[in-house]
Amino acid sequence: MIAGFHDASEIGLEVDAADYIVIGSGAGGGAAARVLAASGARVLVLEEGPLVPTAKLGTILVDSMNRLFRNQGKQAAFGRATTPILQGRCVGGTTFVNSAIVWRLPGHVLHEWHARHGLADGLPEAALDEASAQIEEEMSVRAVAEGSTANRQDLLMRAGAGAAGLEGRLIHRYERGCRGSARCFHGCPNEAKQSTTINYLRRAVRDRAAVYAHAQVGRVVVERGRAVAVTGRIGGAGREAGNRFRVTARRAIVVAASAIQSPNLLRRSGIVRPSLGEHFQAHPGTTVMGLYPEPVDMWTGASQGYEVLGLRDSHGVKLESINVPPEVAAARLPGVGRGLAPYLEKLRHVAAWAVAVRAEAEGRIRPSRLFGDKVNYDLTDRDVERMRMGMKRLAELHFLAGAREVFPGVHGMPSVLRSADELSRFDAAPIDARAYNLVATHLFGGCRAGSDAKTSVVDPQLRVHGLDGLYVMDASVFPTNTGVNPQHSIMAIATVAARRLAS
Repeated sequence: MIAGFHDASEIGLEVDAADYIVIGSGAGGGAAARVLAASGARVLVLEEGPLVPTAKLGTILVDSMNRLFRNQGKQAAFGRATTPILQGRCVGGTTFVNSAIVWRLPGHVLHEWHARHGLADGLPEAALDEASAQIEEEMSVRAVAEGSTANRQDLLMRAGAGAAGLEGRLIHRYERGCRGSARCFHGCPNEAKQSTTINYLRRAVRDRAAVYAHAQVGRVVVERGRAVAVTGRIGGAGREAGNRFRVTARRAIVVAASAIQSPNLLRRSGIVRPSLGEHFQAHPGTTVMGLYPEPVDMWTGASQGYEVLGLRDSHGVKLESINVPPEVAAARLPGVGRGLAPYLEKLRHVAAWAVAVRAEAEGRIRPSRLFGDKVNYDLTDRDVERMRMGMKRLAELHFLAGAREVFPGVHGMPSVLRSADELSRFDAAPIDARAYNLVATHLFGGCRAGSDAKTSVVDPQLRVHGLDGLYVMDASVFPTNTGVNPQHSIMAIATVAARRLAS
């Protein structure tokens, strides 16, 4: 096994065995590979998506989504409303295309996991804190810098939050030398954002790990109660595309394919547990735009620079500025034809802020011949009410920050609000998810961790109940929704579990 980054589509996958096979290269897979490789073991990381060199990253969002996102960004959850789901599908997974926002797992969430799901021994608080501190140092965590990477709309949001008396802060991110190019969603062109591609996978490769792109694992092979190998097919468009592979795992297999793909991989492998694919949760969200008298140029600076925390614990919503590319922002402006044209001329003056809801809804994940992976998910009325409330507060902050007009983007409401006196319009907005332009990010569940095999898929050590040598280390093991951006929690949990496995 030759250490390094490889494209299986071009050179094949000539590896017969490894000590550990890690399926997936995002937050969980990257952290697990980094720990296991540092222990001296031979580690093979298999990623179904492409390896995209920094020099070949693009600037057009549709091209980047076609190349870097699952299903070209068209993946969705189905229910009463069809909700887009954004996931990275490339080396680095979603860490390669997200905003790199850092939040430790909240203490009250962890304590609930300990009390209700029996995870105190597997995920002790002290071990998670120690892992989080190491990750923060190695992944270079720092706040968005005022005067450089904080852009105009970040400071407007801070002004609005301050006027409303809501707690907020400049967002903390994994970055080293951010130049404010506003291209996080395309992959960082300056290698400043510390995705697992740039950081932890490179560390693993220095410790002799091999990372293969376009290596799609289709099945985990189980013999006599132990996971012993993986089989799959090479993707991409190179000369080796379509060829099959089988690799043996001498010690263990770590599944870190995401909250959607991990449970479906287990099911496709003939592994069935009562709660497999159940308890899917997410942070659905949407944006509210404001039109300001002065230019905002939201597509400069950090992709996300400011967050309002004052409603997170009390109401289960978090408010964030979000750098929307011009082509996306234009699609959300009010009007069509001649009605749209005046707003297009003022696009530089528009700020976009988002609300994310810690939804209580739970969905189901299953394999699908048509979609590959199918998610069924319906927000509860309470979830929609909190979304509506969060949007109302965003509109309020826009007006407090000086916006002349606010664009709710809700069916059944006026397309434009022109004063804070109209905020009550949100109170009569529909309690129907179909009326809102929603996107689901921050995905949890599907392989829930717990001490009871009847209600969970993996045990407190993240080993699949009843099987040896098979572990899951990604957000699919989360027993509940966390209410915060999950990357840091995923990496800390994978680090703790991988350390235990390596020892």
